[in-house]
Amino acid sequence: MTRTPDDLAAAARHLLLPPSGVIHTLAPGLRARAAAALLRLALDGFWRQVSPAMAHSRGRTKALCLEWYAPCSVARQWHAVWSALSEACHHHTYELPPTPGEVRAWHDDVVELLAALRQGPERTEA
Repeated sequence: MTRTPDDLAAAARHLLLPPSGVIHTLAPGLRARAAAALLRLALDGFWRQVSPAMAHSRGRTKALCLEWYAPCSVARQWHAVWSALSEACHHHTYELPPTPGEVRAWHDDVVELLAALRQGPERTEA
């Protein structure tokens, strides 16, 4: 079953803010890292819908090409959030995992980006 970017963002939010009465057996750091991976997949979901071949490209390439589909400010924000999520997803034993607060902020950014990407490019003709 294919999940939409919004489904992935909702799943990440569920990991970060479980409903009351739900007890997670995973440590907060693990939940934060898993939520970061889901958010990164949500950002990739845009490319899977628009150009499936681009889903296999590097983050910088995606950000550069994104300027054809969205305003430059959205492309810059996408790259900043993508880079932060990529760093959070790559586990190194000598680094601490991202905090749940950091991932919640990235979640808000991803939801905002997905909404902006749905609107499409806002180009003005000179």
